[in-house]
Amino acid sequence: MRYGMLIGLIPAVVITVALPAYANDAEEQIQNAADTFASFMANPNQRIPRSVLRQAQGIAILPGVTSAGFIFGGTGGSGIITVKNDNGRWSNPIFVNIAGGSVGLQVGARSSDIVLVFMNQRAVRTLLRQSFSLGGDVGVAAGPVGSNAVVPTDAPGNVDVYAYSRSAGLFAGVSLAGQKISFNRDRTEAFYGRSPLTAQTVFNDPTIPIPPVVERLHQTINRAMQ
Repeated sequence: MRYGMLIGLIPAVVITVALPAYANDAEEQIQNAADTFASFMANPNQRIPRSVLRQAQGIAILPGVTSAGFIFGGTGGSGIITVKNDNGRWSNPIFVNIAGGSVGLQVGARSSDIVLVFMNQRAVRTLLRQSFSLGGDVGVAAGPVGSNAVVPTDAPGNVDVYAYSRSAGLFAGVSLAGQKISFNRDRTEAFYGRSPLTAQTVFNDPTIPIPPVVERLHQTINRAMQ
């Protein structure tokens, strides 16, 4: 009888131990995102233009996205997204995954750091969904690069998102069009210690405190805009 009661308690103990570890992983992911974004901005000739960042309504940072395959390929990774509130400040981030497939002349594998800059409110509204596709639900294009890049006052045509990628590996034929971004509810809820949570709640609820690691992320983005 006692043995059976003890077995019944084991799942609860495992869950109690696992949640803090999951939250700690999420904190490391935010810090990694901040470091990745800072490295994107380090070289004046290869940085995201300040004019783009000043217009930005949302930013996704996806470090270490992996692409691999031969003829048929796939992409997978994770990261965070923060949006600009009505008061002009950056929100608490949500955690997201990116995944997709591609067909083409591609050989090998690579790990890429990706930054997506959401240029208008239409693009930001897609972030409130459980998932959306780049190039389908929102228009995506390669963003201008460099401090002296000429950037229009609004993203041209149907371009809602400017995409930036950096890779040290070898790969060919990869496009962000068709990639799917989905809300990682489990990691988001573990990090903030609340359930249930939606993207809209995280972005807009002022009762959710801003953790120190998120404040550092905001500082990194704000410095890049100056």
